[in-house]
Amino acid sequence: MAPGLRVLFVTNLWPDQDRPWRGSFVHNQAEGLRTLGVQVDVMPIRGFVSDLEYAKAVVPALRLNHAPVHDIVHAHVGQSALVARLQVRAPLVISYHGSDLLGKPTATGPPTPRSRVEAKVFRQLARLAAATITMSPAMSAMLPSSCRPRNVVIPTGVDVDRFAPGDKAELRRSLGWDPHEPVVLWVGDPAVALKNFGLAEATMERLESQARLRVATQIHPRDVPSWLAAADVLLLTSRSEGSPTVVKEAMACELPVVSTDVGDVAERIDGLPGCAIAEEDPADLAAGLRAALEHGPVPEARERIRATHSEVITAGRILDLYENVLSTRGRRERDVAGQSAGPAG
Repeated sequence: MAPGLRVLFVTNLWPDQDRPWRGSFVHNQAEGLRTLGVQVDVMPIRGFVSDLEYAKAVVPALRLNHAPVHDIVHAHVGQSALVARLQVRAPLVISYHGSDLLGKPTATGPPTPRSRVEAKVFRQLARLAAATITMSPAMSAMLPSSCRPRNVVIPTGVDVDRFAPGDKAELRRSLGWDPHEPVVLWVGDPAVALKNFGLAEATMERLESQARLRVATQIHPRDVPSWLAAADVLLLTSRSEGSPTVVKEAMACELPVVSTDVGDVAERIDGLPGCAIAEEDPADLAAGLRAALEHGPVPEARERIRATHSEVITAGRILDLYENVLSTRGRRERDVAGQSAGPAG
């Protein structure tokens, strides 16, 4: 069914000239679907600028009802789904990515009252969708029970051609890094509370200069593979995640991962040598980092990602979901038409 299938992404996570890193995993998903023959259009919402951006998107969303051209409307993140549901002609698929269902933790603990209310609203939006996608089973469990049968767990995928081991010495030379210094890589924005950068700093203090912490923040997506392939271990200290893409990208680069027990990370690295889930404690995380640095590259991690979470595999699963949604809708329309016609004769 893919040839001719037209899908509209409505998303507040989309790269632009000022923030090329923002929502790069959503952009990559669109590219993966395009390789399968799906025409993907995009309605980006710059919600990071102001909540007014959602209001500005209302009229374009309503216009979609006058001349529908899309077979599926796919909203990424709960805020975008509020806008996407204003069109009613095409079936709606919602991808939940983490804090929209789980809430956004503050720097000192649980989510704010506003975040908790928003998460409750976004959960209920699933009732208005033909299908939903969550990044992990734990997120699926947050949906209303009647909606869970229509949910599919599809974590974001990885381009295993771009994210791969490389010549570490050459990569470090190009980045201006010491070729011999052990490097722990932390990826994210230190100013975002749920990323818990303070824990990363405290953890590195426990390492007592055994490695350097490199912080990859607001770097262009094209540079992320080089940073990962040049590092020795990935450290993740987040308080809340869905299925952090950077973990899978690091695995594709054969990097050991040391992380707090967040999102689906424990499932991703389960049984892999050199990798560890640690308590939200600097001493425990530092112990995991020491073991990871001693172990070195993890080829098994790359093979796992290649076999289960490559971008092509993920796009194929999403396409299967689209086709199931359209098939189900077709059956319902035929049933309604049959009931309206009444008995023959």
